[in-house]
Amino acid sequence: MTVIGLTGNIGSGKTTVGRLLHEEKGCLCLNADEIGRLVAEPAGEAYRKLQEAFGAAYFLADGRLDRPKMAELVFHDTDKLALLNSIIHPAVLLHLKRAISEIAAHDPEQIVVVEAALLIEANYLDILDQLWLVWADDAVRLKRVMARDGVSREQAQARMDNQMPQAEKAKYARYILHNNSGIEDLKRELEDVWQDFAGKA
Repeated sequence: MTVIGLTGNIGSGKTTVGRLLHEEKGCLCLNADEIGRLVAEPAGEAYRKLQEAFGAAYFLADGRLDRPKMAELVFHDTDKLALLNSIIHPAVLLHLKRAISEIAAHDPEQIVVVEAALLIEANYLDILDQLWLVWADDAVRLKRVMARDGVSREQAQARMDNQMPQAEKAKYARYILHNNSGIEDLKRELEDVWQDFAGKA
């Protein structure tokens, strides 16, 4: 079984690539960002530690994490962000390891894609066989984030600046998929990468 890590900075289009790998190549995709939300739910592995670390002020009346309030806190406080990540990331990693083991036991030929914006930063590299990076130029990503999230240029730029630079992530990548144009160009680029990957598998 091959485990591909799929990453990309905000506005790069990594989620689109993940969808294409699932729909057109039959890959089984595990979205680490979605798992991160699950582990923070009341029944999740990280829930109790989050309560202990941040207190009742960051939870809603029904017990769920107040995500907007938490996001506002950690966006302006790097120490709180580090604390949040130190709770969430190990819980997600444990979840991913279990899922990969179960898939390998039932279908050892399955290609698994682990998608996350912070694959490198969260120290998930050890569970991957290789890393693919979706790259889009900064100006392109800025326009996409502004349009998608309805935020100002300054807000979009702040979100971009809060991530590891693409050039740094590229050092870890087996393949880089460029996504500056439309979906058809992206599909062609993905097909070229896939053919090279399949030929070496």
